[in-house]
Amino acid sequence: MTARFLVRLDDACATMRAPIWQPLEQALDEMGIRPIVGVIPDNRDPTLACSPPDPDFWNRVRSWQAKGWSVAMHGHHHLYHPIPAGARALLDMSDKSEFVGRSLEKQRESLREAYKTMLAQGVTPGLFMAPSHTFDAGTLQALRDVTGIRVVTDGHALRVFEKDGFTWIPQQLWRFARMPFGLWCVCLHPNTMTEAALRAFVDDLKRFAHRVTDVPTVLRDVGPRSALDLAFSLAYPMALQLKRRLRRV
Repeated sequence: MTARFLVRLDDACATMRAPIWQPLEQALDEMGIRPIVGVIPDNRDPTLACSPPDPDFWNRVRSWQAKGWSVAMHGHHHLYHPIPAGARALLDMSDKSEFVGRSLEKQRESLREAYKTMLAQGVTPGLFMAPSHTFDAGTLQALRDVTGIRVVTDGHALRVFEKDGFTWIPQQLWRFARMPFGLWCVCLHPNTMTEAALRAFVDDLKRFAHRVTDVPTVLRDVGPRSALDLAFSLAYPMALQLKRRLRRV
């Protein structure tokens, strides 16, 4: 099976970095690529104040939805707290979270408001995307209780799989790489990209465009995780930890 790729864009908000997002969107449109885009329903993260607030932001999100981009609900406020001792994230990706360790009722309240905000803007998110990839079993329960979202864009596998009442679209890469098989989601943070990084990404995108797919297509091929997927899900976090340690050396 030939490797396929998804493109995922994180941290879309009214103050996102316009000089990067605009040419990035143009490049994706020119190549006919429909990415996953994570929209923060009510951003309060000061680190994402990259451009003056765009009064047309929600019109832009509606235009993404209209042209077939897969809109994900990217948390609620994009504000973090340290993961408390004893709390357990489902993915070991960060020591901070918007959700991990909060009570189920607090998570229900936050996700209910986030979902309501997006629906009021005429945007129906089809996926959930947790800031910093950190969420817990309570987050999934809250999503089931107060939203219609049943797809998570995260997890470690080589194909789309079903678990805990959700369909999971794995996310493993932050740049394109040659892969022999599997489904690989490339996660970008346009707000922190330089113009040089944007040019490099667009060059890569041109080389890999014939292998880039979209969410509706991959959701037609959902199944249980295979033994290979399970092995990958165990090895991947260890490889990430090793990479982090080597960076600190």
